[in-house]
Amino acid sequence: MENDTGESIPWWGSVPLDPYTGGKWHLGPSTLWVYRASHDWRIVHRPSTDPVTADPMAQRSNVIAPLPEDEMAAVLEAEDSDLVTHRYGVRDTDETIALRPTLADRPVVARPEHAISVLPKESVTLFLSTPLWARIELVESDRVLQETPSHRMSDTWFGSSTHTGELCYATRMTGRLRLDQIPVRLHRALTPLQVRNRASEPLSLERVQLPAPHLALYETTDDGLWTEAVTMIRREGEPGADIRIAEGPPSDARGATRIQDPRVTSKQGLITRTFSAVGALFGP
Repeated sequence: MENDTGESIPWWGSVPLDPYTGGKWHLGPSTLWVYRASHDWRIVHRPSTDPVTADPMAQRSNVIAPLPEDEMAAVLEAEDSDLVTHRYGVRDTDETIALRPTLADRPVVARPEHAISVLPKESVTLFLSTPLWARIELVESDRVLQETPSHRMSDTWFGSSTHTGELCYATRMTGRLRLDQIPVRLHRALTPLQVRNRASEPLSLERVQLPAPHLALYETTDDGLWTEAVTMIRREGEPGADIRIAEGPPSDARGATRIQDPRVTSKQGLITRTFSAVGALFGP
């Protein structure tokens, strides 16, 4: 597989590599190299520092494999503090490496660029876009080497106090109300989030928590990546909100097929998060 024309193609899939050859993957703002020797694998990751490609929304997605020998050697021998290298020793290396898209391993707290208030007895649907991880797998031996984020989000604590809550990732979101306003970004997954305000007071959406580990990943025929639809319901007099996860791909993801199961399964498909104040779930 080779694409060095600047055209965006899916970065995920299986790639055969001969011994002592490597490949290069662009995943949005970051770059990933994989090198196969006879008894070890080397994975080199660089979050982009370029002012253009460092944008977490930058659309960069392509694969160059096999990578020219001199270019691969330059990466392996580079003394660059921005490069992170992991090396994995094995008895014999597999012939095929695979990169699979997967969702975050923690919930994602998304803060809209502009807060939106949902009036009493109303509902809105936001389309959220969150960064994906690349799961690097050995195909023949069915083993996972590591997972690498396309964009490393910051850590944040989410809960009603320092004692009640959980460690999450934090990101900003555009929170579009119309699907046709969202450009396709192959290193991010789309989630339709419906917020229902059944209370008598307006609900300010200054940040929301997306239960990423409980969501599956789906791929459409046009290479779009989606999760199930999520519904958050705020009821009168109740703290927090009920979070419901729909079964199967959302209606907007036409022809989608499931490519990754949830990291955490819920037998009932229903998660209830209750905090001491609604602000812990929807507030600043």
